[in-house]
Amino acid sequence: MNAGFPIPLQVNGATAPLCRLQGVTKSFGKLVANDDVSFSVMPGEVVALLGENGAGKSTAMNVLCGLYLPDAGTVEVDERPMALGSPAASVARGIGMVHQQFKLVPSLTAYENVSLAVDRGRVWQRRRPSDEVRRLMAEVGFDLDMGKPVWRMSLAERQQLEILRVLAQGARILILDEPTSVLSPLESERLFMLVRRIVARGRSVILISHKLSEIRQVASRLVVMRGGRVVFEGSAAGRSSEEIAGLIVGTRSVSLAARPASAPGPERLVVENLRVTGHSGRDSVHDVSFKVRGGELVAVVGVAGNGQAELLDAIGGQKPPSAGRIVASGSRKGRGFAFIPAQHLGVALAPGLSIEDNALLGVHRRKPFSVWLRRREVRRHCGRVQDTFGVVADPDSAIRRLSGGNLQRIVLGRELVGDPDLIVASYPTRGLDIAAAAQIRNALIARAAAGAAVLMASEELEECLAIATRILVMSGGRIVLDRATAQTSLNEIGRFMTAAEAS
Repeated sequence: MNAGFPIPLQVNGATAPLCRLQGVTKSFGKLVANDDVSFSVMPGEVVALLGENGAGKSTAMNVLCGLYLPDAGTVEVDERPMALGSPAASVARGIGMVHQQFKLVPSLTAYENVSLAVDRGRVWQRRRPSDEVRRLMAEVGFDLDMGKPVWRMSLAERQQLEILRVLAQGARILILDEPTSVLSPLESERLFMLVRRIVARGRSVILISHKLSEIRQVASRLVVMRGGRVVFEGSAAGRSSEEIAGLIVGTRSVSLAARPASAPGPERLVVENLRVTGHSGRDSVHDVSFKVRGGELVAVVGVAGNGQAELLDAIGGQKPPSAGRIVASGSRKGRGFAFIPAQHLGVALAPGLSIEDNALLGVHRRKPFSVWLRRREVRRHCGRVQDTFGVVADPDSAIRRLSGGNLQRIVLGRELVGDPDLIVASYPTRGLDIAAAAQIRNALIARAAAGAAVLMASEELEECLAIATRILVMSGGRIVLDRATAQTSLNEIGRFMTAAEAS
């Protein structure tokens, strides 16, 4: 734990905090998202900001970045108050954030994206890196071709570029939101090397992640939030994953069901010679063939951008294949099977509609509904969807106000009503906290154990090894490994995931 990671002397009290949140409170209507939140960030340390979905982490960081104006409280940088509710003021004081969804312009080169942030307002934009940017790249160890268009860069390169762009703006406090969600294990380790170099120069990093093994590897201090409040602040040294999980979820027990052990049943999904064209006009899925039987839980893994998302979108009907065929046997009318897309709002859910209305999407033609929707049946159905995963919320409230974990619970609850024979889930636990992720994994395991066929894409290799009966590894748009989970390992999967890059 923390091997090779220097815990800075500043943490011991020799230096004042680089940044301090004091008594920050923020409400949205009746919901108190932050309740008297206070914590500090010392120079040269990595602070892991932890908590379940809806604990208030994102709200606190949005206050720090100037996106939200708090109802009460202050933010200090270098022991001086910072103007709140102003992104420009936050950037000027050295606060920068790298979001899960990158903010780069794909058609521009790497340096042109940096220039957009650094030279904003200049009549003539520089076309080559300045001496300051070159020094920053050498100091931190960025390995980037600054003349390459972003659309040609790997996701790991794009993430490096995002970090460089923020640091080039003068950021001394770097916020990383789920930075390894799209990276392979090897790419994650390279990212952590960059993080260590960043903090070694006196900058600080606030890391938001649900991957406890990574937290133990790179964080020097923990700040844990629960119910909008800070419930723990202390050193990360010597803490096990189990202990950190206990700090996050409190006294609740979080357990994972056993992998489905029943013999495979009838074929529920057959994919033959499938080709899918990506946004660039080139094939993102090449001649993919496989089958999923009842009782199987099959996980599709790969470095993001290697076709697994397009594969599941094609199976779910979101993207038409350019060749091949998909045969899905389902017991339902219409699509016939359960599909959980990767994107919640805007695809699986309509942001402007209520929870009750969203609970009906895609199921309103099935029993007990018909041409006419009876209000009593609609409300009863919504109650069943919410109760499936314990979502406590007013059915009439807008779905967009729910946390990421509750959004996923609503989608799963709606799709699993009626016990479908086939479930296709695209990244069902992405960005979810420990408890929410375990709840969804257990539901998928239970359905497979009951005889359903489950196909899921996941970025969590340890999750796949724990719950899947079979692993499909995609690289370069092709399936390069199809193996029973018991017959493979994390190292083998990692090697096949990077097969296309190595060739």
